[in-house]
Amino acid sequence: MDVVSHWFWGVLVTRKHVNWKVAGPMAVLPDLLAFVPSLVYSLANGIERPTVDDTTVTSDFPAIAWEMYQYTHSAVVVTLAVLLTWWLFTRFKGSRFESQFAEQHRSKPLKMAFLLWIPWYMNILLDIPSHTLQFFPTPVFFPLSDFHIDGTRWSTPIVLFTNVGVLVVLWAYVLRKDRIKRQEENQPLV
Repeated sequence: MDVVSHWFWGVLVTRKHVNWKVAGPMAVLPDLLAFVPSLVYSLANGIERPTVDDTTVTSDFPAIAWEMYQYTHSAVVVTLAVLLTWWLFTRFKGSRFESQFAEQHRSKPLKMAFLLWIPWYMNILLDIPSHTLQFFPTPVFFPLSDFHIDGTRWSTPIVLFTNVGVLVVLWAYVLRKDRIKRQEENQPLV
């Protein structure tokens, strides 16, 4: 899945629970942490960036991309991160970071930790069916298992347009619902 879609999905699934300025980056970090080091490595070593098309395979990228991808796209690793975040939120209650969560979730460390990582989980969930075995298959259970699903590349028109279409419909619905609610709140009582 493309990073722009990941951003919008991450913000959508945590809407009104986590500040979009936190949810958006959390949704794209799995990809950025996997591919930015690869880009830096390539630039530093004069390696030409591979053209991504239907023939591109994981091995066309520097090995660091796959190494990082395994960790950043593992639900096992992210679950450990949720637990660590829960511990940190418990240990440092009342931190300024709590203001990034909706009022009803503050002072609930486990809920805040889980909400914080939902966009990351969403990235993994979207990547499972939209990556092939040849091009960055999502290692959802890494390091416990080498299980992968041979999906359909996210860049194929059917996947790409379905994803964008669903995003547009859901965002239109949510924004329309918000607009109606605001209008109802502004109606004078008769």
